Amino acid sequence: MGTDGDKRRAILLCLGIAFILIGLSFFVLDPLSLRTEKPVPAVEVSEGKEESSGRILVYVVGAVKNPGVYEIPEGSHYFDAVKAAGDVLPYADVNAVNMAEPVTESMKIYIPLDPYMKDPGAAGLVNINTAGKKELESLPGIGQVTAEKIIAYREEHGNFSSKEDLKLVPSISDGKFKKLADKITL
Repeated sequence: MGTDGDKRRAILLCLGIAFILIGLSFFVLDPLSLRTEKPVPAVEVSEGKEESSGRILVYVVGAVKNPGVYEIPEGSHYFDAVKAAGDVLPYADVNAVNMAEPVTESMKIYIPLDPYMKDPGAAGLVNINTAGKKELESLPGIGQVTAEKIIAYREEHGNFSSKEDLKLVPSISDGKFKKLADKITL
């Protein structure tokens, strides 16, 4: 009985040593370093006395042409971040934002739509990609809550690519959409 116990201990000891060696090999050998092509870092780290690269990342959303994450120079202001995002939409409420305010690393910059502006070229149609809350509420069957849901959906998922995408917003049924279809545009 002593020999079976000794064999088990020896096997367990060997397995334990094997697991330790395998674990250590992940720290000593980087399996990803065996690839021939190295990934390019998103932000270069400068060498020398400076710790930062002189650039920061900001998230620009709302009434801008190309919402997204942008890398801009340190010391930039809202204005610079908005320019990086392709500038504001024609119906942006730029008075609601201090465009001269400095930005910091990882800041989210939201440019709201002006709720009182309408698209003069749409012949009375409401643009569901740019309309403010009041403008959306002017549509039949759209109240305050549904208008807020449309804006929240648009901010989370981006602009609608077709009128029918409006049905993806909670509380826009097929029936409600049929009443709106001839009164909306993109």
